[in-house]
Amino acid sequence: MVGSSALPANVADFIGAHIATLEQLELLLLLMQAPDRWWDARSASSELGLHPESSRRALDHLAAHNLLAIRVTGDVRYQYQPGEPGLADAARAFAETFRAQRAAVLQLVVRRERRSIRDFAEAFRIRRDDDR
Repeated sequence: MVGSSALPANVADFIGAHIATLEQLELLLLLMQAPDRWWDARSASSELGLHPESSRRALDHLAAHNLLAIRVTGDVRYQYQPGEPGLADAARAFAETFRAQRAAVLQLVVRRERRSIRDFAEAFRIRRDDDR
Protein backbone atom coordinates (compact mmCIF):
# COMPACT_ATOMS: atom_id res chain seq x y z
CA MET A 1 0.00 0.00 0.00
CA VAL A 2 1.31 3.42 -0.92
CA GLY A 3 2.23 5.62 2.03
CA SER A 4 2.06 2.83 4.58
CA SER A 5 5.76 1.96 4.60
CA ALA A 6 5.96 2.64 8.34
CA LEU A 7 3.58 -0.27 8.91
CA PRO A 8 4.34 -3.96 8.41
CA ALA A 9 3.03 -5.13 5.04
CA ASN A 10 0.68 -7.70 6.60
CA VAL A 11 -0.95 -4.98 8.75
CA ALA A 12 -1.32 -2.58 5.83
CA ASP A 13 -2.84 -5.44 3.81
CA PHE A 14 -5.24 -6.29 6.66
CA ILE A 15 -6.38 -2.66 6.87
CA GLY A 16 -6.77 -2.49 3.09
CA ALA A 17 -8.88 -5.63 3.05
CA HIS A 18 -10.98 -5.21 6.21
CA ILE A 19 -10.94 -1.72 7.75
CA ALA A 20 -12.51 1.12 5.76
CA THR A 21 -13.51 3.56 8.54
CA LEU A 22 -12.44 4.73 11.96
CA GLU A 23 -15.66 3.31 13.40
CA GLN A 24 -14.74 -0.14 12.10
CA LEU A 25 -11.27 0.20 13.60
CA GLU A 26 -12.63 1.26 17.00
CA LEU A 27 -15.31 -1.42 17.09
CA LEU A 28 -12.97 -4.21 16.07
CA LEU A 29 -10.51 -3.25 18.79
CA LEU A 30 -13.33 -3.03 21.35
CA LEU A 31 -14.68 -6.47 20.50
CA MET A 32 -11.18 -7.96 20.46
CA GLN A 33 -10.67 -6.75 24.06
CA ALA A 34 -13.66 -8.82 25.23
CA PRO A 35 -13.72 -11.88 22.95
CA ASP A 36 -16.24 -13.78 25.09
CA ARG A 37 -18.80 -10.96 25.17
CA TRP A 38 -21.70 -10.60 22.74
CA TRP A 39 -22.36 -6.96 21.82
CA ASP A 40 -25.35 -5.30 20.22
CA ALA A 41 -24.90 -2.09 18.24
CA ARG A 42 -26.38 0.05 21.02
CA SER A 43 -24.06 -1.21 23.77
CA ALA A 44 -21.00 -0.98 21.52
CA SER A 45 -21.94 2.53 20.42
CA SER A 46 -22.48 3.60 24.03
CA GLU A 47 -19.07 2.28 24.97
CA LEU A 48 -17.37 4.29 22.22
CA GLY A 49 -19.66 7.31 21.96
CA LEU A 50 -20.81 6.47 18.43
CA HIS A 51 -24.26 6.69 16.85
CA PRO A 52 -25.98 3.26 17.07
CA GLU A 53 -26.76 3.11 13.34
CA SER A 54 -23.14 3.91 12.48
CA SER A 55 -22.07 1.15 14.86
CA ARG A 56 -24.49 -1.31 13.29
CA ARG A 57 -23.15 -0.60 9.79
CA ALA A 58 -19.56 -0.98 11.00
CA LEU A 59 -20.34 -4.21 12.88
CA ASP A 60 -22.15 -5.61 9.83
CA HIS A 61 -19.10 -4.75 7.71
CA LEU A 62 -16.77 -6.56 10.12
CA ALA A 63 -19.10 -9.57 10.25
CA ALA A 64 -19.25 -9.65 6.44
CA HIS A 65 -15.44 -9.71 6.46
CA ASN A 66 -15.49 -12.87 8.61
CA LEU A 67 -14.16 -11.16 11.75
CA LEU A 68 -17.31 -11.38 13.88
CA ALA A 69 -19.89 -14.03 14.65
CA ILE A 70 -23.54 -12.99 14.65
CA ARG A 71 -26.32 -14.15 16.96
CA VAL A 72 -29.89 -13.04 16.42
CA THR A 73 -31.89 -12.72 19.63
CA GLY A 74 -34.19 -9.76 20.35
CA ASP A 75 -31.48 -7.81 18.55
CA VAL A 76 -28.48 -8.71 16.41
CA ARG A 77 -25.45 -9.40 18.60
CA TYR A 78 -21.83 -9.60 17.54
CA GLN A 79 -18.80 -11.35 19.00
CA TYR A 80 -15.18 -11.22 17.93
CA GLN A 81 -14.65 -14.57 16.29
CA PRO A 82 -12.57 -14.67 13.10
CA GLY A 83 -13.68 -17.41 10.78
CA GLU A 84 -10.19 -18.76 10.13
CA PRO A 85 -6.88 -18.94 12.04
CA GLY A 86 -4.97 -16.84 9.50
CA LEU A 87 -7.50 -14.04 9.86
CA ALA A 88 -7.21 -14.20 13.66
CA ASP A 89 -3.41 -13.91 13.35
CA ALA A 90 -3.73 -10.92 11.01
CA ALA A 91 -6.21 -9.20 13.35
CA ARG A 92 -3.88 -9.80 16.30
CA ALA A 93 -0.96 -8.29 14.37
CA PHE A 94 -3.17 -5.33 13.49
CA ALA A 95 -4.10 -4.75 17.16
CA GLU A 96 -0.47 -5.05 18.29
CA THR A 97 0.68 -2.63 15.61
CA PHE A 98 -2.11 -0.21 16.56
CA ARG A 99 -0.83 -0.17 20.16
CA ALA A 100 2.76 0.40 19.00
CA GLN A 101 2.14 2.71 16.01
CA ARG A 102 -1.23 4.31 16.66
CA ALA A 103 -0.63 7.41 14.52
CA ALA A 104 0.53 5.43 11.47
CA VAL A 105 -2.48 3.08 11.64
CA LEU A 106 -4.93 5.96 12.09
CA GLN A 107 -3.32 7.86 9.22
CA LEU A 108 -3.72 4.89 6.87
CA VAL A 109 -7.37 4.33 7.83
CA VAL A 110 -8.22 8.02 7.47
CA ARG A 111 -6.51 8.16 4.08
CA ARG A 112 -8.49 5.10 3.00
CA GLU A 113 -11.75 6.56 4.33
CA ARG A 114 -11.20 9.86 2.49
CA ARG A 115 -10.43 8.02 -0.74
CA SER A 116 -13.71 6.05 -0.41
CA ILE A 117 -15.71 9.24 0.15
CA ARG A 118 -14.01 10.95 -2.79
CA ASP A 119 -14.66 7.95 -5.05
CA PHE A 120 -18.32 7.89 -4.00
CA ALA A 121 -18.74 11.61 -4.70
CA GLU A 122 -16.93 11.27 -8.03
CA ALA A 123 -19.44 8.64 -9.13
CA PHE A 124 -22.18 11.29 -9.00
CA ARG A 125 -20.25 14.07 -10.67
CA ILE A 126 -21.97 15.32 -13.80
CA ARG A 127 -19.56 15.71 -16.68
CA ARG A 128 -19.87 17.41 -20.01
CA ASP A 129 -18.80 15.33 -22.98
CA ASP A 130 -15.58 17.32 -23.34
CA ASP A 131 -14.57 16.60 -19.68
CA ARG A 132 -13.82 12.95 -20.43
